[in-house]
Amino acid sequence: MKKAFMDVSKVLKDNLFKIDEKKCRGCVISHFNVDYKSEKLIKKVRGDYYTITFDYIDLHKKSKVIKKELMKILNSLFKDLKTNDPLIIGLGNSSVLCDSLGVKTTNKVMATNHFTDFLNLPKVALFNPEVTEKTGISSYNLIEMVVKNLSPSLIIIIDSLATTNPMYLNNCIEVNNTGIIPGSAIKDNKKIDANTFNIPIIAIGVPLVLEQDKFMYTTPNVGEIIDITSTIISDALNDLFFE
Repeated sequence: MKKAFMDVSKVLKDNLFKIDEKKCRGCVISHFNVDYKSEKLIKKVRGDYYTITFDYIDLHKKSKVIKKELMKILNSLFKDLKTNDPLIIGLGNSSVLCDSLGVKTTNKVMATNHFTDFLNLPKVALFNPEVTEKTGISSYNLIEMVVKNLSPSLIIIIDSLATTNPMYLNNCIEVNNTGIIPGSAIKDNKKIDANTFNIPIIAIGVPLVLEQDKFMYTTPNVGEIIDITSTIISDALNDLFFE
């Protein structure tokens, strides 16, 4: 489970690296651009990181606002990219609630890759590789096989995140164009980024697990948080590709 970018965002603020931030009804949207200098400082890959932070009440009452802001972020990352045949991947373990965001989200996205060519629709393909403990095959190897078969122009990866700061638990959606290591606890898994398959990668995540003193914690309402955030992310993707 990847660590949330928000865990190191304070370092960026304290060191006055470039940050764009705006407040809207129900959330705060921040854009962090990690350059060569800050990459070494915070041990995060160079690229663009966006965060949408909110509280529990606004997640319920302002979910449409959050979705619109997520769409704006994705549109800015999609700019100048060919996005009519994306592969959307839901990482995680569907049997572990706090690790099921990826699968819950892809289950709500429309798949159209199998439709015949006379329909003028984007060719959206969905894939949930599950975890090595279930399949006996690393997520990376399964994704590699699917990519070779489909040759998508863009990969969007959705996954649950871990955070060391209780402030961000369940209260943030993160988006980046720097990639991810699926099943990062598996040592032989490789990173998926723009260089892996020579296509752009966009990763979307929500901090759903609190990591403290080498233990992982979650909240009793994590299922409710996943239900709402997976709907926000899937609705944003459906609207972007099919509206």
